[in-house]
Amino acid sequence: MVTGSSGAIGRRVVRQLAADPDIHRIVALDRTQPSVVPAKAETHKTDILSDDLASLFAGANSIVHLAAVSGSLNDAEWAQTISRKVFRAAAQARVAHVVILSSGLVYGASADNPVPILETQEPKPHHLLEYAVAKYQLEQDARAWLEGDGAMGQTGQSGDPNRMLSILRPTTALSESGASWVAKALRSATSVRPEQVDPPVQFLHHDDLASAVSFVTKGQLDGVFNVAPDGWIGAETFRELAGEPGVRLPATVAKRVVATARRYGVGSIPAGIEPYVQFPWVIANDKLRDAGWIPAFSNEEAFVLGTPAPPWSMSAKRRQEVALGAASAGLAGVTAAGLALAKRLMR
Repeated sequence: MVTGSSGAIGRRVVRQLAADPDIHRIVALDRTQPSVVPAKAETHKTDILSDDLASLFAGANSIVHLAAVSGSLNDAEWAQTISRKVFRAAAQARVAHVVILSSGLVYGASADNPVPILETQEPKPHHLLEYAVAKYQLEQDARAWLEGDGAMGQTGQSGDPNRMLSILRPTTALSESGASWVAKALRSATSVRPEQVDPPVQFLHHDDLASAVSFVTKGQLDGVFNVAPDGWIGAETFRELAGEPGVRLPATVAKRVVATARRYGVGSIPAGIEPYVQFPWVIANDKLRDAGWIPAFSNEEAFVLGTPAPPWSMSAKRRQEVALGAASAGLAGVTAAGLALAKRLMR
């Protein structure tokens, strides 16, 4: 079962699961019907808040819960209501495996963060960034389902040892079809980033995020998994790829600019996002990689494909050269994903 199946990630997950010969049936749930549906998938126009989910979930091996992950600052309470109903229905239908999409933002951003962050680090989302707090709450509610918490109104056995929970914490995700809310918010905040602030950054292609979701679903992997490409982008490469201006605002001026923009509703810099562009929060993908997942895109490739170059930036050809050059460092040749990137950029 895939909730939110018509979204940017949901569409890709359904398509990738349908391509697996070992998966015989996929039920895609969303309020809107997708334009293209794989032959192996069946769609149900579903309102999670009002429809009987338990009957829909009956017989499912896994539930991939992707609904209400758009990142809107105004839907945190609504998203929690939806997620809790999904978990209650999963318990009633005795579904053994649930997959949820959290975020690397739950780790928080601070000067003393390790580079990179492992799954063993305790989450500490910035309290002013509602999206990160909402993702942390999603994880807590999912763990309550896993443990059979009666407070969630579940009917399953408390502490059912047969239940499995996959929590994915992706880094900033984007692609040719658009950027996530997180990517857009970080980009806006980067435009007024104070001087002498250059933490490492990461970018994950939507296809790789979907492949990670599909991978843990098919394998029914239990636990927390970071989702990111190998490594990260350093300050110099990022400045060249992003086309950042050479002069930045002093920290005090940058704070005034952001405060004024928020006061008058200009731009899209949410409260609490500043630490995430000032301090490191890059994550390690070793745990998921060791399980057998392999990203197809590098950080540089994902960023270039998902971020239009500003007018004053380098040419498309130069961005391609920088991205492919960084991505192929230490490799014997250019990957298939790199070749796809080059073809798209040279159009």
